[in-house]
Amino acid sequence: MLRTPLCDLLDIEHPIIQAGMSTYTSPALVAAVTNAGGLGSLGVWRRDVGQLERDLAELRGLTDGKFALNHVVPQLDDAAFTLSLTARPAVISFALDDAGELIERVHDAGSLAMQQITTVRQAEEAAAHGVDILVAQGGEAGGYGGVVATLALVPQVVDAVHPVPVVAAGGIADGRGFAAALVLGAAGVNIGSRFLACEEAPISAAWKQALVDGSSEEWVQVEFLNVLSPNPGVTGYGTRVRARRNEFTEKWEQRRSELPEVGGELVGELTQAGKEGVDLMMVGGQSAGMITEVLPAAEVVRRLVAEAEDALAAGAALVSR
Repeated sequence: MLRTPLCDLLDIEHPIIQAGMSTYTSPALVAAVTNAGGLGSLGVWRRDVGQLERDLAELRGLTDGKFALNHVVPQLDDAAFTLSLTARPAVISFALDDAGELIERVHDAGSLAMQQITTVRQAEEAAAHGVDILVAQGGEAGGYGGVVATLALVPQVVDAVHPVPVVAAGGIADGRGFAAALVLGAAGVNIGSRFLACEEAPISAAWKQALVDGSSEEWVQVEFLNVLSPNPGVTGYGTRVRARRNEFTEKWEQRRSELPEVGGELVGELTQAGKEGVDLMMVGGQSAGMITEVLPAAEVVRRLVAEAEDALAAGAALVSR
């Protein structure tokens, strides 16, 4: 059995967190991960307050366990954040900018605060603000330019913010990656793409199949700094998400390079496609190259734990005393 300080802090069985990926998460997915012993996360960004209220009610009906609510700081919806505080989930998590004084409000509500970072400097700033958990996201998932990979980022962050627990993210889709993160000093893992390719994920079957079929090199960075960062040149926050390379992503990147802002007509095209259920930009990380089938979320959690235990045992056998 794998147990780390993160399990004790969150009162969960396995140190596995399902990433809070906007509206690509659902009560069914979150509850499935939580009920399997991990920590499910519901993404709040782009989820209107009425829908969030309904989803929270549904989630409470599906699980009595712990879960997280995830917010994108540069586009924080004040009403949704207030509702999140009132809901008092185990964790309220933040991404794409420093949560700052929001952390104190989370603590006042009785929840723990978790901050996603992509550099050591960001980690140190978040720790100084009193964050309870840090998610160190490497460039395999996207991050600010994908400058630092998970393998290099995690141990640096662990050393910089000890004893704040650090969770590894980026490039992890099986138990070997899970085990590697623990060996690097992480207290757990935060996983996105592998949970998108789950039966409960609220994305299209074509998107899930793309995660199964696509090689790692087909998931390329797409620049969103002008959309999701208040001041990337100063803060280093913002994101270049990864998406499956296709005609639309190539057009997006070409248009973005020509203009100081992402072309409005492309934003409109993407928005309209979403309303019509068309997948123009299918988001995923480089770990997609390790995904070979769509599974129930509970089975993903079970396999992650079993494979990690096997990998750690095999590693220990290599050491002679």
